Amino acid sequence: MIAVLLLPNNFLGFQKIAVFVRSCSSSVCENASEKKTFIVSYLINSCGLSSNDAVSASKKLCHVKSPEKPDAVLKLLREYGFTCAHIHRIITGCPEVLLSCPNKTLLPKLEFLRSIGVPHPALTQKLSLCPFILLRSLENSLIPLYNGLKSLLGSDEKVVHVFTRSPRTFGRFWSPGFNSNISSLRERGVPESTIVTLVMRQPQFLVLATEKLAAHVDRAVAMGFDVSKSAFVHAIHVFVCLTESTLRRKMEVYTRCGWSESEVVTAFLKRPICMKLSKEKITATLDFLVDKLGYEPAAIAQCPMILDLSLEKRIKPRCLVVGILNDKGLKKMNSGTMFLLLSEELFLKRYVVKYEKDIPGLLDIYRGM
Repeated sequence: MIAVLLLPNNFLGFQKIAVFVRSCSSSVCENASEKKTFIVSYLINSCGLSSNDAVSASKKLCHVKSPEKPDAVLKLLREYGFTCAHIHRIITGCPEVLLSCPNKTLLPKLEFLRSIGVPHPALTQKLSLCPFILLRSLENSLIPLYNGLKSLLGSDEKVVHVFTRSPRTFGRFWSPGFNSNISSLRERGVPESTIVTLVMRQPQFLVLATEKLAAHVDRAVAMGFDVSKSAFVHAIHVFVCLTESTLRRKMEVYTRCGWSESEVVTAFLKRPICMKLSKEKITATLDFLVDKLGYEPAAIAQCPMILDLSLEKRIKPRCLVVGILNDKGLKKMNSGTMFLLLSEELFLKRYVVKYEKDIPGLLDIYRGM
């Protein structure tokens, strides 16, 4: 049996359409490929990106058809003092900047930040680290944040301090959230002076969800922190920066080193930042003070700022000198640790210079010579 293949009457028409579609599809692919190749090449040659960074950045620049606008952006940045390293960081972190209109979008923001007193070196450095600030609206974001901060802090200098300390705040600012957070603090009895301190030291709290900030404040108050004291500000900082699981792990480190849970709480109330120390730092310092020198864990918990001190550069050298004085009967070494907290000038005067005639070379011993 011979099979007969029946073709539709318009078969030749279908063939022409198929050829046309394939031709168009091939043309689109070739154009897309050429465009991608152009963008990647431009990012490498004009912006100094590596091949991998250029390929990654090119995904956000698929609409770039010519070098005209990117060239204008780079020209403005260079004229404003951004170095090649700055530009590299800006384009790597936020490629969309190359799509901005230099004179209408970028220049007004640069001039505004300079007008409020941001020093030129800080401007280029901070914007290269947080380039997404350049994508925020001047009228709807940067100016409202400036106005809010100026009203609260009282001077351009303090606003500039916030910018240099936490430029990300300027990049993530949300006006209703700013106002809600300030209002929430006031409603909870936090005095204006503490709010100012909190903004100056930890400006990132301004962009927290209001519910989270309120929960952190309520927790600190419940633990016994006085909202008018600096320790309250540090406690909020710790709650913002550390997750609940991280806080639990840090508490476990202290308890494994001999502290009771109440002593951990006591130390935290006195020095909240002790929870930000690394496990290695906590363990090494407590091992030395408790196991080698015989201090009681409870005594250190009452003076947790000791844990901030450098073990190798401060604690060990001072303990060595005091130990020598104790062995020579020149100065009795008691259970106190205040000598560790003295300024360098006072320690040298009271523990080194005073006894150099009795112990020649004591200063060299202290300095590790």
